[in-house]
Amino acid sequence: MTALRLLGLLAGLLATSRAGSAPLADIVGGRKARLQEFPFLASIQTQGQHFCGGALIHPSFILTAASCFQSRNTGIATVVLGAYDLRRRERSRQRFSIRSISENGYDPQENLNDVLLLQLDRQANLTSSAVAVVPLPPQNATVEAGTNCQVAGWGTRQHKGRLSRVPRVVNVTVTPSDQCRPNNVCTGVLTRRGGICQGDGGTPLICNGLAHGVASWSRGPCGRGPDFFARVALFRDWIDSVINQPVATKDTARGTGEAEGLPQSPGDSGRRGGGWILDQRLADCEIQAACEGANFVQDVAPGKLGQHIREFCGLL
Repeated sequence: MTALRLLGLLAGLLATSRAGSAPLADIVGGRKARLQEFPFLASIQTQGQHFCGGALIHPSFILTAASCFQSRNTGIATVVLGAYDLRRRERSRQRFSIRSISENGYDPQENLNDVLLLQLDRQANLTSSAVAVVPLPPQNATVEAGTNCQVAGWGTRQHKGRLSRVPRVVNVTVTPSDQCRPNNVCTGVLTRRGGICQGDGGTPLICNGLAHGVASWSRGPCGRGPDFFARVALFRDWIDSVINQPVATKDTARGTGEAEGLPQSPGDSGRRGGGWILDQRLADCEIQAACEGANFVQDVAPGKLGQHIREFCGLL
């Protein structure tokens, strides 16, 4: 394919109206992924229903999109690893509740910094070939325009369609940086419809074996692109800092997930102390004194969602 044809197609993709942009989470086009082809792929679910994807980047941490939880409570979400066919019972699956979440300045109005770290209630078992960790790029690394990448997920194949039974994978091409945004990696499919759609939000963009992107949103209808991924390399230092300072284990903290119940919002009464992100809102302390004897330390960077979250206050 000539460079002129490539640039012309990319220009056509980017001309699509922004009015159609929305957080997405599915795969259009492509093929069925092979069993265990993407062992790092996570299915994030509520009541057994998949709604977003993610990637296992450490035995205890999932990297996904902050937009996945704009209208969902992390306290009732679960993470499933080792899954393939979502309609079958599979012995390879490992199911987890969420111990803590960390975000870094997510701006839902501008779809910026759309990354979220989920700490699992225990470490994933990596002895099975069905579950593995995906490596990340170094801080500020770039991926060149024209690079061939892959994105896989259980998302729908058309707007308001049914979720895919098994993950599908599509080959995509990175667009030039001047036709994207500095905080994103953008991709398109050059020869047909293809890309992310509803249900694939948070799924990783794999380029040269590294998770360079987190599926965030698309401009235009599903599969017509371009697709925008949060640029993981901009957050590598922050990701490492969160992973290296995990929230206390079950031996020192209770309320570690769906089974035991994450702390719920006590409402708007009382003064603000620390908080837990629930549906992108702060769960405030009823009284500051509650923080003195029982707190749940979070290390979340300041953002546009609200006040800087430092600790959860209340009984654990």
